[in-house]
Amino acid sequence: MPKKGRLALASSLFLLIGILVAACGGDDNGAATGNQTYKYTQPTHRGGTILWSDWQFPDSTNPWFLTVQVDANIAAGLWAAPLTVTSQATYVPDQLTEVPTQANGDVSKDGKTVTMNLRHDLKWSDGQPITADDFVYWLQVDQDPATGAGNTTGYDQIASAQAKDKYTVVLHYKQPFAPYLAYLPYAAPQHAWGGIANSAMATNREVNLAPPVTSGPFLVSDFAAGQSVTMVPNKYYVSTTLHPSAIDKLVFKGYESKDSLIAGYQAGETDHAEDFTAADLKKINSLPGLRISPAISYEHLDFNLQNATLQDLNVRKGIEQAIDRCQIIQTIYSTECSKLSVDTILPQPSPYYDASIKALPFNLDQAKKDMQAAGWNCPGNTPCTKNGKDFPTLNLVTTSGNTVRQNVTQVVQQDLTALGVPVNLNGQYYAAGVLFGDFDSGGILATGQYDLALFAYNFPVEPDGSLYPSFHSSEIPNKQNPGGGNWEHVSNPQVDQALDQGRTTLDPNKRTQIYKDLQKTLVQQVYTIPMYLRPDITLTSSVIGNYYSNPTSAGNTWNVGDWYRKQ
Repeated sequence: MPKKGRLALASSLFLLIGILVAACGGDDNGAATGNQTYKYTQPTHRGGTILWSDWQFPDSTNPWFLTVQVDANIAAGLWAAPLTVTSQATYVPDQLTEVPTQANGDVSKDGKTVTMNLRHDLKWSDGQPITADDFVYWLQVDQDPATGAGNTTGYDQIASAQAKDKYTVVLHYKQPFAPYLAYLPYAAPQHAWGGIANSAMATNREVNLAPPVTSGPFLVSDFAAGQSVTMVPNKYYVSTTLHPSAIDKLVFKGYESKDSLIAGYQAGETDHAEDFTAADLKKINSLPGLRISPAISYEHLDFNLQNATLQDLNVRKGIEQAIDRCQIIQTIYSTECSKLSVDTILPQPSPYYDASIKALPFNLDQAKKDMQAAGWNCPGNTPCTKNGKDFPTLNLVTTSGNTVRQNVTQVVQQDLTALGVPVNLNGQYYAAGVLFGDFDSGGILATGQYDLALFAYNFPVEPDGSLYPSFHSSEIPNKQNPGGGNWEHVSNPQVDQALDQGRTTLDPNKRTQIYKDLQKTLVQQVYTIPMYLRPDITLTSSVIGNYYSNPTSAGNTWNVGDWYRKQ
């Protein structure tokens, strides 16, 4: 589901961290319990191998087709970008010489033209020059529906792109486009991929998974599907902000479950382990290298509004109030509700966070009243009825292999059963690639094969990058727009208008208010139910230098080329 100034850590996370600070390992970066100012340290040791792991394996390593965080984390090592998002959630130049702004003349006064000034020494991993034409090519492929790219939204606001010369890309937008920094095109190796049909990109192994030609700090030396990705330094990599790698090898090792991932870390099989939740702390809070950092991320429950029953706001309100979110936090996460509770769409540390926004609290009696307002009689523990018919059974989907999510869905099932809303969980757990796949590949969410869905939002700081594809009616997935991310089928003119205004309003203060008002609408309409916060929890050995966690969807490997092994 892919970035500006650092904000204070949410108070609820301070409480959680306070309990665990004694268990958190640290190093000279001081990054054990929060996002620190990034200060690059010259490697004290060169060579060696760093291993990092997740309990999932990537479905893609190409920015066109990323679907889950592990994809993005590996892609960060293989692909450079015009700009990089730091651990403080600020933009800094990577392939560009500077961040384009109106102040430096790279953005026109009307906000409709953006100039990308490239470094003159950029090269692909095979030694061929990276030129402005490669950025134009990337955008052309991305915007071709035949490609099936999953990140076309935002880039579609670029009316045209020209290579003014080898080192200058000029982007002309259809209208003033405030979030342009989040949608600068990448470069793709036209000399290597130009002969591949766009329609074949997603299934071509050398494009989608194991590219022999890359632009980032590493290139793939071995790809063992479902097991590991071995990368070696790209000797041609240069960056305005980041640095060529000092290690000999970077290895990603995938594990089948969190338990096997934890065991692998304990056994010294990996130096860095990702993708834990607060529920895992019981198992890992005594391990060295535990790090807990804020993240603009939380678990949520979504509605499929293609279901006519769920189109009624009172039904959605009834469902929200019937779910005891505090009980889930207290029983499954074994912590106080206040430490992980979340009410709004963009939680801290997002600059668009609004503390005044509150979701409906647990109240079973009020839930029954709201259902009554929708015409449903709900005596409790038996299906609600309307005109002699029982409330239809709702299929609740989530990812497979995640015990916590399975436990949460069972609690949701129990809570909704108490209201009189039957929920089916049988056969509703799917591999991430299946659940989050696009429309053309038969993705469960994209094709609407669900009624309720539990998964996580991991947001970039730029709100357009998450809210527009998730809630704008033009982003409802179909054959013409297979990569659309509005899986709920939200179609609300007020929401569309706010999202459109957020894109064209250049004044930052007015823009902030637009997104705060939008969040109020989304919460009041109960298009999604925020369930609980997901802090960024990793196991990171102190042997890794220059490691800094990232609170945004840029991921913790945002500077993986700068990592070095201290011994």
